[in-house]
Amino acid sequence: MHSISSLRQTLGLTSANQVRNRIEAIKDLLIAHIRRGPNNQILLTDAGAELLRRLQELHDSGLTMTEASEILRASIYKKDAVEVPVSQRSLQIDTKPDQTDSLIAALREEVAFLRQRLLQLEEQRHAERTVDRDPPPWWAALREEIDAP
Repeated sequence: MHSISSLRQTLGLTSANQVRNRIEAIKDLLIAHIRRGPNNQILLTDAGAELLRRLQELHDSGLTMTEASEILRASIYKKDAVEVPVSQRSLQIDTKPDQTDSLIAALREEVAFLRQRLLQLEEQRHAERTVDRDPPPWWAALREEIDAP
């Protein structure tokens, strides 16, 4: 079991608060690895200390603590995800060509509509810009007041 002070030395940090901040950043990953010792002292298992080491390595590479914790979290969840192998037979049974063809046709129609709408909006925006080509500068009204006799 690793205490906060031993983790501080292991991770090369200057204060115990830095260790606590790192624990807080990946608290959801460390729940199974955190224990309480005498006087409510926080203790981490070896696996928890390894997670903190990996987090510190990511942080030392130039990432922010939030970015490093998200990357660590994603890599752990990716490893934990179980891939269910799909046999060719079940793949053939689940696929219904008439449904996929109609879905593809509907998506193509929607893409064509969205392209048409985008062109209309771009033309409208271009027309608005040409009408209001060069508005007078904000100080033009002030200059007219000064130039008046």
